[in-house]
Amino acid sequence: MMKTRISNISLITALTIASVFSGVILWDMHSIFTQFSQKNKEGLRTFYIDQQKKLIKNEVERLTKRISATKNAIIKAAKQNLKDQVHSAEDFIENVYMTHKEDQYKTHINNMITSFNWANKSGYFYIISGDGTFKHHGGRPELVGKNIDSQRKKFPDFIKFLEEVKGSGSAMQTYMYYKPGEGDKPYKKLGYAVYNTAFDIIIGTGYYMESLNEQGKQEILEFIAGDRFGYENYGYFWIFSTDYKTIFHIDPNIYHTDLKTFRGANNKLVIKEFVDIALSKGSGFSTYYWEIPGLTIAAEKISYLVYIPDWDWILGSGFYFENFYDLVGTVEEISSSLLKHEIIKNSLIIISLFVLTLMVSLFIYNRIRKIESEQKQFLSDLLQYKTVIDKSAIVSITDLNGNIIHVNDEMCEVTGFNREELMNATHSQLSHPDNPASTYQELWATITKGKTWRGIFKNLKKDRGYFFQESTIVPFKDKDGKVIKYISISHDVTEVFENKSQLQKYLNYDSLTALNNRNSLLMEIKKAKSADLAIIDIDDFHKINETYGMKIGDEVLKIFASRLSNHIHLYRYFIYRLHSDVFAVFSTQSDKNLFIIDVETALKDIVKETFIIENKELMISVITGYAHGSGNIMAHADAALQFAKANNIDHYAYDPLKVDNSKIYEQNIRVVKMLNSAIDEDRVVPFFQPITGAGRPKFESLMRIKDTDGGIIAPEQFLDISKQTRFYPALTKIMVKKTIDTFIDDDSRFSINISMEDIQNSETMAFIYDYAVNKNIMSRMILELVESESLTSFAGATEIIYKFKNAGAKIAIDDFGTGYSNFDYLLKIKADYIKIDGSIIKLITKDERAVDVVNSIVSYANKLQMKTIAEFISSESLSAKTKSLGVNYQQGFYHGKPEPVPDKTILF
Repeated sequence: MMKTRISNISLITALTIASVFSGVILWDMHSIFTQFSQKNKEGLRTFYIDQQKKLIKNEVERLTKRISATKNAIIKAAKQNLKDQVHSAEDFIENVYMTHKEDQYKTHINNMITSFNWANKSGYFYIISGDGTFKHHGGRPELVGKNIDSQRKKFPDFIKFLEEVKGSGSAMQTYMYYKPGEGDKPYKKLGYAVYNTAFDIIIGTGYYMESLNEQGKQEILEFIAGDRFGYENYGYFWIFSTDYKTIFHIDPNIYHTDLKTFRGANNKLVIKEFVDIALSKGSGFSTYYWEIPGLTIAAEKISYLVYIPDWDWILGSGFYFENFYDLVGTVEEISSSLLKHEIIKNSLIIISLFVLTLMVSLFIYNRIRKIESEQKQFLSDLLQYKTVIDKSAIVSITDLNGNIIHVNDEMCEVTGFNREELMNATHSQLSHPDNPASTYQELWATITKGKTWRGIFKNLKKDRGYFFQESTIVPFKDKDGKVIKYISISHDVTEVFENKSQLQKYLNYDSLTALNNRNSLLMEIKKAKSADLAIIDIDDFHKINETYGMKIGDEVLKIFASRLSNHIHLYRYFIYRLHSDVFAVFSTQSDKNLFIIDVETALKDIVKETFIIENKELMISVITGYAHGSGNIMAHADAALQFAKANNIDHYAYDPLKVDNSKIYEQNIRVVKMLNSAIDEDRVVPFFQPITGAGRPKFESLMRIKDTDGGIIAPEQFLDISKQTRFYPALTKIMVKKTIDTFIDDDSRFSINISMEDIQNSETMAFIYDYAVNKNIMSRMILELVESESLTSFAGATEIIYKFKNAGAKIAIDDFGTGYSNFDYLLKIKADYIKIDGSIIKLITKDERAVDVVNSIVSYANKLQMKTIAEFISSESLSAKTKSLGVNYQQGFYHGKPEPVPDKTILF
């Protein structure tokens, strides 16, 4: 017979009694609570309305203050801009007067000032002589030659303004005046003018207040488009005008609604009441029925509105009573929780063990609620982040095998595939054949190690078109740190790459002969495993230029290029113009002996035929150097050419056994000794060349060596040799230290040239980083990457560059346009500055094709939010042309030569 333990019975009895007692207390408390809730609900409603009224009123007044601050900021900026423009025009006029004859400078000034306009041509300059005669008027040219007295009656404020300018030297006032293209209707204008006593003229300009107001409105509309407030961000702003137009509303249907006859659910003319309150009181509350955003039901709503007269805006916001009922439900939940707590507290009197159990349960319950609340907030944040990313990027998720398990709408829209077609496919199925296999090898090698990969893909669309995407692929890990899937976030950069293709075409093309250029040949050599190359030099070509002129010389080059391209023995090969009178023939699929025979046969045919140009018969001869192999084939062919010239023969094939290196070796020894003594005697110094443009002063630091006789040794005499010695890292460190020390006490930006040898030397890069950080100067330092093309072959270069960028340094790409045009890498490292090669810049005043190249580079840089710098600015005409093309900065002897001390007196 099973015996029941008394302890168990006692426990059950005690728990039963406690439960019944607790139930009675709970029921009693529930009854009291229900009666209290009914009485308190109305009070809660009143409290809720008061609180929400205060909230929406405060929010509307907050936005009103922001509008006021925005107006003031725009006016302040406009005033400063007017001053800058007028003083710049005054400086320009003084400069033109000093550099031109009297009968020329007036015409020059009028032509240049006329070209200055802004704000859709409503901004212009005017110039008035001391006796009140209009000398120039950009808005009304017909006023030129007339006296201001003719406008005294119609525009008295304007006349008073001009009198104040002449009396005080300058003035800033508002007045009414004509607007270009608007007839004789006057508009309010903010104007600034100065009186130049030296020339006895008034120079002035201004902004129409209407355009400044439009700017302010646009800024406010952009701000409120994303501004929310209140419980779960229910609050939003709306704006109407007194002529019943919708200025802003989150419901797009309102823009197509006749507001004048619009009635709410209670048949009230809602917008008419808004207009009445605005015009009669200026501000106030309004109660009406309005549809809840996202729903088709109307609910009671209270709004507070304010009228802004000078913009004719009725600005307001409101709250729905539907939110009150949600609040009541929340309060009832809280009250229920409090009631439960009271029941637990009373149960403590009955049995301590039961109370202890309930307390532990309550503690656990509260802990779980807290964890759930934190998880809910975390999940909400994640969902918001996901929404932002889904709206702005191409998103896909793959499993560990690369199969797609999720895509967003953006990816479907860009590729043209629907979700069902993309699911379980792989990204390689979307890959364009142009993508190198090494890209995917690098990608998988990176992400399988749990690291983030960044790069560019060219992918296919469903219609077999293609697009470029810049991707960041992140391994997604579980709680144990194990990779379980991969997330890709990408952006469509097709437009940038299409511009890149056009620009690359310019950079690889010789405009005179229509042949590919040296840059194009170098890229082909880099790809070739084995090749044949002939470098052809027209002998004594300079005599043709000297005797007949460069025009005849150019015609000779074009005819020679045409004969090379069309000769039957060269049809299998590629023809290039390297520079001046030097051409090249290149092949990757020929026997080297047959290649030489073909080229020699073609050249004999070409030179034996006369060149007839402008009734002149000319004959030429050529010298050719041949080389076979890869890598250094260009240098070998050039060496063969020089050997043929030195030995007075018409061609020579490269033979390393016949190259005499003794003189080169002796010269190298002298350079090494010079470097050793220069470092020991502290004769390695930086020279600084200014880079002019907007913003703070900028200088490029250039290496020089002081000779023992006081002269200066340029880097081309020692730098290449130094890179083959142990002295090169020491030279870089000296330059870095002296350059940083030079700029440590001012706010100038400065650039330091960094080569491939520096990037590959971890000790050198660590020194640069640590020294810049210790001197707190990283944010003003620019690393200028020279020999940038070779950086693409060094896998660690990007990581090193990012380290400096993340610390605040800027990155510049040197010689862009000739020696370097790797757009993919440029996009990958996110350079801050692009320096356009001087060989392009020097042609922009002579050759429209050079202008096209610069325009393309500037357009490409603007799309990537990079600044451009023009090198080799040697004249005023080059400077002016570069500025007109939109290049941000200039560098060259016209602005300043490299000097041992930065010249900070230059106008930046």
